[in-house]
Amino acid sequence: MIRRLSVGPLGENVYIVEDPGVPLVVVDPGAEPERILAETLAAFHRSNAPAVYVALTHGHLDHVGALGGLLAGLASEEVPTRTFAPSGDRNYFGATARETNERIFASIHGMGYFHKHWADVPEPDDYYDDGFVLPGTSIVALHTPGHTQGSSCFLAEGGSALIAGDTLFRDGRGRTDNFDADEGTIVRSIRERLCALPESVRVWPGHGEPTTIGREKRYYQ
Repeated sequence: MIRRLSVGPLGENVYIVEDPGVPLVVVDPGAEPERILAETLAAFHRSNAPAVYVALTHGHLDHVGALGGLLAGLASEEVPTRTFAPSGDRNYFGATARETNERIFASIHGMGYFHKHWADVPEPDDYYDDGFVLPGTSIVALHTPGHTQGSSCFLAEGGSALIAGDTLFRDGRGRTDNFDADEGTIVRSIRERLCALPESVRVWPGHGEPTTIGREKRYYQ
């Protein structure tokens, strides 16, 4: 089961993927860490999960801003955790996180958001590449660069659901007006990787309402 939470002033979508007896997966905790923590703990206990995985589609602040707070809250409850981030977005985490995100938000005239919502972004436990499977689950990472160099999606629920980050939206795609993005690259990612999926695949985007591959595919043919 996939649960969606819309958080923060940008309406960023956080996803909780819950299956009984396997690690609970939280994708892109962007803001409101206390709210995400409460939902995560409820799902963790309800599903009898052995651990909580936190998986990031990319490193932009509006998708990772609650990471530190969520991990601290889970640690206080003695919940085992493991975090995963895309290899191509290493500079968005750890010691270089602030500098990289500040450069991004300055380039899109978003410094008001940056200054109000900045929180330190810890290094993940693991960096992943295309085709990586989150251990103990059937969730597969698809590298779909363009919004950032490392931007990725997660194929879940036996391939019937795609958690798309900021690659593909309903009637749109991720913005490419900064130093780490490229319009041609994101279009190729969508056309060659995502449009190759079955049209019935449900798309859960990083912002906005769900859609399907079939509905969005028409824009890329």
